[in-house]
Amino acid sequence: MSNVMFDDIESSWEDLPDILLEDIFVLLEPRHRHEASQACIRWYETFYAPRVWEHFTLKGNFLKKRRYYAHKGYQRETCPRKTQICLHQVGYLFKKITITPIHDFQHVYEFIRILRAYLGYFDEFPMPLLRTFHFTFTCETRGITGVILHGTGGKMMEELRHLLRNMKLLKDLKLNNLMLDDAEVEGLFEAIAYNCSDTLETMEILNFTKDPYPILDITLFNNIHTLRTSPQHLDDEVIIILASSSVSNLHIIQGRYTCNTDSVSDDAWRLVKQMAPYFRVTLEVRGHTKTPLILQPHAPVNRIVYDSPNLKFPHETAVWIVHYYHDTLEYFAQKRLPRTHGPRTFHDRGDAAFLMLARSCPKLHTLIISERISTATAILIAKSKPSLEKFIVRQNGLLKRCDGPKSDNSFSNAETKRISRSYETTSEEISKTFGKRWVPMSDKNFKKL
Repeated sequence: MSNVMFDDIESSWEDLPDILLEDIFVLLEPRHRHEASQACIRWYETFYAPRVWEHFTLKGNFLKKRRYYAHKGYQRETCPRKTQICLHQVGYLFKKITITPIHDFQHVYEFIRILRAYLGYFDEFPMPLLRTFHFTFTCETRGITGVILHGTGGKMMEELRHLLRNMKLLKDLKLNNLMLDDAEVEGLFEAIAYNCSDTLETMEILNFTKDPYPILDITLFNNIHTLRTSPQHLDDEVIIILASSSVSNLHIIQGRYTCNTDSVSDDAWRLVKQMAPYFRVTLEVRGHTKTPLILQPHAPVNRIVYDSPNLKFPHETAVWIVHYYHDTLEYFAQKRLPRTHGPRTFHDRGDAAFLMLARSCPKLHTLIISERISTATAILIAKSKPSLEKFIVRQNGLLKRCDGPKSDNSFSNAETKRISRSYETTSEEISKTFGKRWVPMSDKNFKKL
């Protein structure tokens, strides 16, 4: 009976639009794409669609085979034949290659070696669409003695240098957590610039070396407009060079592997403002770090981003931010949910810090808060900055109270006290101030920011 029912039901898979079928293939792992391509001629043609392979991502379980060792049993290792076939069959469709953090260093090394040989074998560049290369090294391993940090170095660094020399027409390059010694840096930027000195537009160099190392070789690239780097790779000389180059957006990003370093001097930043009035700086903290944000005195900072669950926004930092960047700051965001619930009392929360930003930064148009604040503080922020284009507060981080200091007359206002007693009246008051609907955001939606 059931067989008859299934026979009578007509499948509509063959009627799927090409663009939807390509979207499905993009979501599949490469191995499953190959299996699906053997179902019918249409799926076989979709397998070779340019959009399916425009972003190639190397992961730890991809392009491997099982091999038996007498003393270790079956082990999975890189299969050179699979890698060569993959590059030969679909490599010409790659627009972006991403090497994710992989703990199997031998797998990463073999892929880089085979890719380097493939690019250097042909007289004509075999990947004419390739414009983006992202490589993030796994510089941290855990052993019996604890966490071990190590750099790329050695043969892998040599192969990576040759690979970058063979790449052409790149526009976006990312090299993160290489953790090199100073002596190993030599020749790397020259290799990148060999074919890409005029084409690179965006570069990200994070934790390039273990110790502070100014990247003076940035002068080799003529058309970079966005540079993302760690604070230990900047000094007064580098900043002056950037101001006189094509770079207009500098992102200074610190994380758990950022070494101890000093800020660029305020004299250098003042000179940058004179040389390049449109030069803009973003300060960002990423990952699970507990190191406070490194401020750059009097830099033209227009964006500050906290992308870390461990860091709060202390009042002392707010004071210095207002002092240094009150006339340039446009965007302030906390993008991660805090790891703890946080304090409930006013003096231990960040209410005063966020209020100071709203009241003292005339160009501020975006304020995203993940910490706990009171409903009264949210109302006062909206009233002191009705021009905010985006004001986001977590629903679970909004405390129904008006507990500000008596020295601030705004918190003593009877109307503010009345409105802040209810989430509904708070939302209505803020909506009225902004002239559009406003509600606090759920944690589910906050994670998607």
